[in-house]
Amino acid sequence: MTACRVARLPVRTGSDSRLSAVMAEKRKVLGLPLLVLLISVSLLHLFICPFTKVEESFNLQAAHDILYHRLDFDKYDHHEFPGVVPRTFLGPLFLSVLSSPVVFVSSLLDAPKFYTQLIVRASLGVCVIGALWHMQKEVRRQFGSTVAGLFCLTCASQFHLMFYSTRTLPNVFALPIVLVAFTSWMAQKYGRFISLSALVIIVFRSELSIFMGLMLLISLLSRKLGLLQLLYYAVPAGILSLALTVAVDSFFWGKLLWPEGQVLWFNAILNKSSNWGTSPFLWYFYSAVPRALGCTLLFVPLGLLDRRMRLLMFPTVGFILIYSLLPHKELRFIIYIFPVLSLVAARGCSFILCNYQKSWMYKLGSVVVVGQLLTNAAYSSICLYVSHHNYPGGRGMQELHKLLPATADVFVHIDTYAAETGVSRFLEQNRNWRYDKREDMNPSNPEIKMYSHMLMEADVTKIHQLQDTHQPLAFIEGYSNTAFNVFHFPPVSVRLERKTVLMKRKTEAWPQRE
Repeated sequence: MTACRVARLPVRTGSDSRLSAVMAEKRKVLGLPLLVLLISVSLLHLFICPFTKVEESFNLQAAHDILYHRLDFDKYDHHEFPGVVPRTFLGPLFLSVLSSPVVFVSSLLDAPKFYTQLIVRASLGVCVIGALWHMQKEVRRQFGSTVAGLFCLTCASQFHLMFYSTRTLPNVFALPIVLVAFTSWMAQKYGRFISLSALVIIVFRSELSIFMGLMLLISLLSRKLGLLQLLYYAVPAGILSLALTVAVDSFFWGKLLWPEGQVLWFNAILNKSSNWGTSPFLWYFYSAVPRALGCTLLFVPLGLLDRRMRLLMFPTVGFILIYSLLPHKELRFIIYIFPVLSLVAARGCSFILCNYQKSWMYKLGSVVVVGQLLTNAAYSSICLYVSHHNYPGGRGMQELHKLLPATADVFVHIDTYAAETGVSRFLEQNRNWRYDKREDMNPSNPEIKMYSHMLMEADVTKIHQLQDTHQPLAFIEGYSNTAFNVFHFPPVSVRLERKTVLMKRKTEAWPQRE
């Protein structure tokens, strides 16, 4: 079975070279709309959901501190909120350097600091899309333009891949490196593949040793890569990657440290990640992958009719199976395999589209191919709308700055719930205001009176406990649940409820200045 492509001529003449150059330029021009589509969809998710959750906080706060505090290391957020396990600074450091020119222009224009958060996240999204585009080029070379085009459209239609592409998670920092490494493995450029694999495993995500290791095993067993060649690339790459992360992170954390080594010990050896919940062994197969791929999953079996796709699927399925042994599971933990599955599905779709003229069955199949892309896009739109209402803490911070003049004397306390649902240092837009995220503060603490305002969870009990000192200023709604009604248009509706509240100190609760 072959993809739709032009057969190669056995002899190249001068005119053939010119024709090839023209065709290459034409493919480049025709491919640009796909690149624009990927970038646009990624940025659309960013602008509709500009806030972040607690899982992204370390890398985002670190980028903020590097950009704004610079050499004033004592003010860095990780000293006060180190997290459960230490994380590497290499990702935020790279992202800060990459985004710094645009951030500098933004500061000259006196733009709000919140825009810097968008710039930093957009820079990460550009890295992810750039890696996808690099993979697309190799797909085009090996499988033809039809598969490459369908690969881009499939990726753009998937909610989770595009949504996470700008999220400052360790998994997303690793994603572009994994995609470039995977592309190098497809192209049999083993030096680059091994070097990038060492970097991403040692610095960002140690569990990727399973995914990259299975690819390496295939190359060794097929004798495309020799053991001495492996050692030639792996040893220096491993030493340099380890030395880099230990040197940089020991400096920022103030002690000798290999962050990803501690993460590996915490998650895999001690299995303490289970404290955040566990899922059944097959959860990735029956929940995570179907939700991530949507209707595209239906075409993966058809793509496996191409023998070359089976080779790509072996490390993918093997990674999910082995990684499923870890009880704590989240969809983002396997985000690296979504583009690979999308490629296999794109090959299955191309088989149908390339045989469109043969019979009515293929014509009907072509309609299904287009329909699944549109269905995925509709599903993504619903998920994006729901996610927009899932950050009441961030929306509350913005509301605080809208309601109060910049000259007001504000000392605001941000509780844990608000901090976990969108609040970041980038939202601290007024230099004269004081922001406090103390986690030991509760309504019965006498020190609660010193806060002029509080951003907290809209808990009726807590609000009642504060009635002597503070009163509600504004309530912020967030996502509650989704309702389906086939007799209503649109059939899907999102229900909201009060999630966070802005509390204002009562005048009589604070002594007046004479």
